[in-house]
This record gives sequence, C-alpha cells and structure tokens, in this order.
Amino acid sequence: MKPRRAVFFAFLLLIVPATPLFAAPSPVLAQLLKDYDEANLRLHPSTALWRGDTRYLDRYEDDLTAAYLVDARKNNADFKTRLNAIKRATLDAEDQLSYDIFAWQLDDDARLLAPGIAEHFQMLPIDQFNGAQVRFPTEMEWRGKFPFRTAADYEKAAYRMKGFAHWIDTAIARMREGMAEGITQPRVIVERMIPQAEEQANETVEGSVFYAAIRNMPASITGETRTRLANEYRDVIAGAVIPAYRRLAIFLKTEYLPKARTSAGLSQMPGGKEMYLALVRHHTTLTRTPEEIHALGLADVARIRGEMERVKTETGFKGTLAQFADYLRHDPRFKFQNRDAMMAAYQDVKVRIAKGLPRLFGHLPKAPYEIAFFQPFVAPTQAAADYEQPSADGARVAVFHINAYDLPSRPTYTTEALSLHESMPGHHLQLALQQENTALPDFRRFDGPNAFVEGWGLYAESLGRELGLYTDPYQYFGMLSFDAWRACRLVVDTGMHWQGWSEDQAITYMLNNTALTRTDIVAEVERYIAYPAQALAYKSGQIAFLALRKKAEQALGKDFDIRAFHDALLAEGAMPLTIENARMDMWIAAQQDAHERPN
Repeated sequence: MKPRRAVFFAFLLLIVPATPLFAAPSPVLAQLLKDYDEANLRLHPSTALWRGDTRYLDRYEDDLTAAYLVDARKNNADFKTRLNAIKRATLDAEDQLSYDIFAWQLDDDARLLAPGIAEHFQMLPIDQFNGAQVRFPTEMEWRGKFPFRTAADYEKAAYRMKGFAHWIDTAIARMREGMAEGITQPRVIVERMIPQAEEQANETVEGSVFYAAIRNMPASITGETRTRLANEYRDVIAGAVIPAYRRLAIFLKTEYLPKARTSAGLSQMPGGKEMYLALVRHHTTLTRTPEEIHALGLADVARIRGEMERVKTETGFKGTLAQFADYLRHDPRFKFQNRDAMMAAYQDVKVRIAKGLPRLFGHLPKAPYEIAFFQPFVAPTQAAADYEQPSADGARVAVFHINAYDLPSRPTYTTEALSLHESMPGHHLQLALQQENTALPDFRRFDGPNAFVEGWGLYAESLGRELGLYTDPYQYFGMLSFDAWRACRLVVDTGMHWQGWSEDQAITYMLNNTALTRTDIVAEVERYIAYPAQALAYKSGQIAFLALRKKAEQALGKDFDIRAFHDALLAEGAMPLTIENARMDMWIAAQQDAHERPN
C-alpha cells in the first residue's frame, strides 16, 4: 500500500493543474507548523499532557493574565507573517492542504484574541461543564489509574498542583473584574459550580483525587524517595489545593452568586454579541449568521418530527407524539434496573457494532477503547455520555464514558445511538485514526474543528442500520430523538445567546420536540448556557457530511464505494468544513476520472 501522503498527492494531481508536478514537501512550512504547535503547547501545558507529552508537566496554564494575551497575539501575528511569506502555489498538494487549514486556524485564533473579546472571555474563566475546577481533578483521577513512572515526574506534578492553585486565585481576580463590568456567568451556572468546589474543598488529603497518583505509585519508586514524595503531595494538597478550592467556594457563594446575571445568553451582557459571533464562526467553521442557523434548526426539527410520527405509528402507539415521548420517559420497560444492567447493554452494543464495521470502513484504528461510568464528582452536570481519546504514547487508553447519575432518567432505547456517536464509528474511530496518522503535522494530528469532530459523531449515528443496528423501532426512535435534540440545539443556542430566550424557554422547547428526559434536557441546556455556540457544531458537520455522501452517490452511481468514501473523508483528519468540502469535491472528480478511463 502506498503511503497516504502519496495516494492523496496522486489523486489531487489529476485535478489541480496549478500544483507543480514535481513539487516536494516544503521544509519551511513543516518548520512553521512545528513551531506553531510548540508555541501552543508552551502556552497550554494541559494540551501537551493529554497528548502524553510531559515536557511541561511542572506548569499549569497562565492564560488569564494580560501577559498571556500579549504573547498569544504576538504569536498569532508572527505566524501569519511567516505563512504569508510562503508562496502557496509552489507547494505540493498535501502542503497546500496544511497551508489552507493553518491559514484558517490563524484567522480563527485572531477572532478569539481580538481586543475586548479575549479580555471578556478571561472574565468568564470557569463553568460547571468544562471549567478547570472539574477538569483538573479529572486529570488527577487519571493519574491514579495511569500513575507517573519516575520520581522526577512526581516532583514536577507537585509544582503543577501549586500552579493550579495559583490559577484558581487568578480566576477569582478576573471574575471580580467581570462583576465590576457586568460580565458574569448566569446565576444557574454559578449554582452548579458551588457544590463542585465544595466537594473538593471538604475532601481529606488521602481521600482526594489529587492524592491518587501517590496511592498507586509504581513499585519501582522505593524507600526514602517514596516517603518524601508522599509527604510532598500531602503538603501541597493540604497547603495549596484544598485551600484554593475553599477560597473558590466561599467567593462563588458569598460574592459572585449575588452579582451573577439572571439572563441565560451572552448577548444580554456587555460585548456579548461580538463574543457570540466569534464563537459561532469558531465552532461551525462556516459564515452562517445566528438568524440563518436558527431558521435551519426550526426546519430540521420539523423534518425529523415527521419521521418520528411515522415510527411512533409503526410501534402501534395510538396517542400523540408528545404522549409517546412521555411514555418512553416513564414506562419501566425503558429503564435500567441497575448500573450493571446499563453497562452490560453498552458492552453488548460495542460487540454488535464491531461486527459490522468492515462493511463500511477499510481503515480502523489500532487503539482500543473502554466503557466506564463518569466519576461521581462530575456526573451530575455532565451529558449522557462523552469520549476521551487515548494519549499518543499509549499510557492512557480511550474511554467512552456513560452517565449513571439519576439512573431512572437514563433510557434504554438510546444505547445504540450514543454508542455510535461516542465510540465506533464515531469519535473513537475518527480521532484515533487521526492521532495514529503520524504523517500529519501535529497541529492537525492532535486537533481539529468541532464542526468536523462532532459532525462526524452525529453522522455516525445515521449509520446504525447499515451496521445491523436499529432493528428495534424504539432504538431507531432513540436515534431520531437524538437527531431532533441536535437540531433543537441550533434553535435554543441561538435563541438564548442571540435572541434573548430564557433557560425555561429552551427547556420547554426541547421537552416538546425530543424524547429526552427532563434531567438530560436541563443538563444539556445548562451546558449550552455555559459553552456558547459549541452545540452548533454537530448539525453543521452532519449536514455537510450527508450532503457530500449524496453528492458522491449521485456522481459515481454504481461505482460508489461506501468504504472508499468513508476512508477518504477521514484520511486527512479534521479540518474546517469549507476546506473538507473542496477536498472531497476533488476526490469525487478523481474517482469519476479513474472509472471513466479504459483499463
């Protein structure tokens, strides 16, 4: 088999005459992309650690300061200058693709770093869904399962914990600045963060997730070194980390909550509309306006409701769609008896998916994945499931998390759709393949726009029947409910952040248009409040992928090969949708040319 770079270059040569026929990979561009990635890792040590790169293990982010913005903006300007000095037309096809993706990335970074916008984001440093106060404990919980290997790494990680405590204090200072300018999180988000902070603040040192790496220290670390490290961790946890959480909990409860805004959306606070527009572009990679996205969502919800009505009739249910959704939410037959039953159901789906994958994909990732429950300290504010990709060094395995919090609210009829999205052939297949493709520059290998990543996950849900799933009409209805849920996101996210909807309006809309339980819907709506525009990524990508498939099927007719299409779609990793559309148009043209030529 030819290297993937060679294959890609070969088919692009058929249809990109401006590309020099004998162009070689550009060492100047390669160095530029490497320098960009390194600069980002220095500014964001957590990103390096999730990759398995421990060079910056002794640091925690310092991204809430004015100095950070100076450095980030200088980097952005310098990299733009260096990129503009490279003549795109002289590059080979693969490097032209990297050039285009990088140019888009720099423009996107610049929008988010714009004066006034970036400073306002710094005043909203934490939320209940993705804030450092839950991310860092999750990281340290991982360190219990996958402990450090050397005493030097343990010592560096102790410094990192001190850095995290300092970050919390800086976050409190930024939030105080936000309070003075009317830039705060909504009250409901603050109410969710308080128990998160209190849980860590009230934990014992030895019982803390921050001590987990010590509890599972490798046997190779012995004697005085082992004792010294344990004592050092106790001192840092007791003297820095737990007190920082106490300060955060007290601040949130006594100072911040009384000043928190009552509105749900960004547009209801100073500078919020500009922030939202930047986030919409970032998460969709498209130029659609919030008004266009809202209208698109309303139309898609109506389309999906028609199919839901058809499936409801197929089951023999005689009532309305709303009554059918209520039946699904409350009838005992659609509830797990216990956590073990829930895990068994997901493990069964994992096996059934694996059997069908070779029918749709020629390339599968080497990395395995596990299924696990969310940890108790994050479960109440998390979605029904999520995916954590493996580290590049193989030390941390991939995990498909499922949520057993409020177990009666977790339905049995969505196991197939959730599995397809979060594991295979959704996030695990796409992200693990991308990470295993070492020919990609690191900024592409380890990263990519939400619209591609989440759009692929949602597209994967549509593959259930081709994989032998959705034979149960209730599971198929579960997929439709999830599709409606993502279409509703277009409506409620723009509704809250652009049109001024309240949280209750968003919850009511989703209750009326999906079969999700109220527990799931409340958690989801509060996630959209805390994480503006991210929810727009799913449908943006799914619509693009479905359109590309339809275009390929129509253009290639009997020569259309679903395995080849999927492999081509994922071959170059995640990228902005506009660039992926152009790339796949070229792939379709190359396939047509190959089939039309005589043997």
